[in-house]
Amino acid sequence: MNTSSTSYTPIDLPSLAKKVNPKLAKVIPRCMYRKLERLLHVKEINEFFAAHHDDDTRTFLDAVVSHLDLQIVIEGQGIEALHALEGERVIFASNHPYGGPEAMALFSIVHRLFPDAKLVAQSFLKFIKPIETACVFNKKEVKTLMEAANNRSSLIFYPAGYCSRILSNGEVFDYSWQSSFVRIARKQRMPILIIYTDGELSRKVHRWTRLRKLLRIKLSIETIFLVDEMFKLKGKTLRMVVGSTITPEMIDEAKMSDRLLADKLRQYCYELRKDPELVFDPNIVPTLPQL
Repeated sequence: MNTSSTSYTPIDLPSLAKKVNPKLAKVIPRCMYRKLERLLHVKEINEFFAAHHDDDTRTFLDAVVSHLDLQIVIEGQGIEALHALEGERVIFASNHPYGGPEAMALFSIVHRLFPDAKLVAQSFLKFIKPIETACVFNKKEVKTLMEAANNRSSLIFYPAGYCSRILSNGEVFDYSWQSSFVRIARKQRMPILIIYTDGELSRKVHRWTRLRKLLRIKLSIETIFLVDEMFKLKGKTLRMVVGSTITPEMIDEAKMSDRLLADKLRQYCYELRKDPELVFDPNIVPTLPQL
């Protein structure tokens, strides 16, 4: 932890509601705030950030993994695949089963070997001071970073842009992967390393997703459960499978569009679940549904 400390402003739901929507805040009963505070684990989060809001990036990431008591098991090509690429700029791409804790766990592993690595993240992570500068939040920031003359940054992508959901075949997978990570890898001559993370959200979250879609509600109201889902992982084992390295030469030789290669890499990611030693084959046929 840094020796120079700044004060942490605790999360206060009633005050936050007043800022966002004063009229609505007036009619929300106190008992509802208490229920939300429990669901969102506000007390525990405030205590954690009070202790760690001045940490550097690596210390903070390790603290998150330690606080959740996550036991990380790495299979497939293993940590050796990361060591083999040490010193290079790498594109890491993974599925997104939980929407948050697995990203912190993967980032903590990658950051040890690739200290300049950046996580391509949602904008709300800007408010987490220890990792703010270790994230990029939009296409413009990624482009600026990649074009910098002294850039040595690897990038961690969650190409679905959202946590895994039940798709049209009734099984839980990522939505279709955006192809931007392939485009950057091709342009910047960066190898791609696919990492599969095992797990899925509880059925309760998926039921809320189905209900929302049935009612044609666009707002993803089920995301309110993601914090609680994260804390349910406490003490659990997080299994990650590291795939084979897709080199820039392999990307060139594949002679296919970024979109098609992204679909094939998504397929490969989920094939690693069943066969951790599987080597990527450009001829793999994408059979997973897009939605």
